[in-house]
Amino acid sequence: MELRQLRYFLAVAETLHFGRAAELEHIAQSVVSVQISRLEQELGVTLFHRTSRHVEITPAGAAFRTHAQRVLSELGEGIAAARGCLVENQHLRIGAFTDDPLTHRFLSTFQRRHPKARLSYTELSISTQISGVVDGHVDVSLVWLPSADRRVRVDPLYMEMPVAAVPASHPLARKRRLGIDDLLDEPFALAAEGTPSEWRAHWSLDSRRGGPPKGDVEVTSARESIAAVAYSGAVDTMSANSAGFWSHPGVRFLPIEDAEPTSLALVTASHSSRPLVESFRDIVMEIVRDEIAAAPGAVSLVS
Repeated sequence: MELRQLRYFLAVAETLHFGRAAELEHIAQSVVSVQISRLEQELGVTLFHRTSRHVEITPAGAAFRTHAQRVLSELGEGIAAARGCLVENQHLRIGAFTDDPLTHRFLSTFQRRHPKARLSYTELSISTQISGVVDGHVDVSLVWLPSADRRVRVDPLYMEMPVAAVPASHPLARKRRLGIDDLLDEPFALAAEGTPSEWRAHWSLDSRRGGPPKGDVEVTSARESIAAVAYSGAVDTMSANSAGFWSHPGVRFLPIEDAEPTSLALVTASHSSRPLVESFRDIVMEIVRDEIAAAPGAVSLVS
């Protein structure tokens, strides 16, 4: 019996659908079907009654489900305990472009579970969100996508709709919501030189405009972006979660009704296998999986 068979079994038991179970596990449906059949052969029982239109768990399957859940749960706890022994007195360096309540939740949970580990936080500039990890300045970065850098591992966490930041005195500020076309001719707070081109183009809406925006104010951080909007007449786009953290009397945040969702990701070095980094990743995934579903407008990308 293999652990993956237990995972596939529980996925089918949860969804009662082989196709959806395969999507949850990011594998082909045929793999799920084959492994469930092998598991049934090994156990000598039928776990599911299935037809072309219906899947139903059997009494034997329901009984096995409880024990399979316990096995995987205890294994997860064992892995966490083993990693916990390795992280004591080590140093984890975390960076982010912008702070927000969810980032605080990640860090405070890590501190509580690993009180002997040393934790430091660095506010990264727009241009160093990825390069900070590549250069070894930080071990982990929380990044608003996109990123096309193949030197790092990118784990998408959740997605939400972006918002527009406009000067409180601007005519657009009187609207309840905006469309992308409302922003295309406005001067943008431009991400500074050195920012990955795909990131800069995404957040300044270049694809809809057909090129970069006008504007002569360059910014390196969320703090500078807010100042450029409040005092220099620029506009900008950012995540709704970040906007809630950067409340400012000179800035109005408005939903963009026809914008594409944007995603937050956990970025680490592609070759990193440090227990401390893995433990932080597990904590982040757990929090996103359990809590993002309840957040208005946010959609978890963690299965």
